[in-house]
Amino acid sequence: MYYRRFVRYAYYYVNDQPTAEDLTHDALLYYWENKDKLSAETDVLGYIMITVRNKCLNYLKHLQVEESHKQKIVELHEWEINARIMTLEDTGYADIFTKDIMELLTASLAKLPKQTRDIFIQNRLQNKPRKEIAAEMNVSLQKIDYHLNKANAQIYKDLKDYIPLVLIFFQNI
Repeated sequence: MYYRRFVRYAYYYVNDQPTAEDLTHDALLYYWENKDKLSAETDVLGYIMITVRNKCLNYLKHLQVEESHKQKIVELHEWEINARIMTLEDTGYADIFTKDIMELLTASLAKLPKQTRDIFIQNRLQNKPRKEIAAEMNVSLQKIDYHLNKANAQIYKDLKDYIPLVLIFFQNI
């Protein structure tokens, strides 16, 4: 008998007919499931109206949270696009980026034992062949590979959060 009135009340706030009907249905169902817990003096229509109001309020708060998250995603996407545009337009950015990555790499290499660090620097940064390094240090190729793998693991661990940026940077070069 009062269903349409409750739907109109909900529609006034949510401005969506199917949603207003769903919220009203949920409120009526909530009343029906909890009617035994209510006192005999309870104003049933008032109780259902308050339940509809609370359901509308919760629905609108949920929409507000969703919109806030959508806005943050849009802002993040815009930031990413702007960063890519700046990367492509700014030639000085490559120098700054390279400097920052080199500082991170240097800090990561500082954590390594001296021999591991020396082997990595000679092979990866000075482009010396593994055989030449092995001959100079009087160690086997397997030992060189061990130290290179150890250095790679440490660097990957320290720079793993920056790998996507490195890939974007080198993709644009």
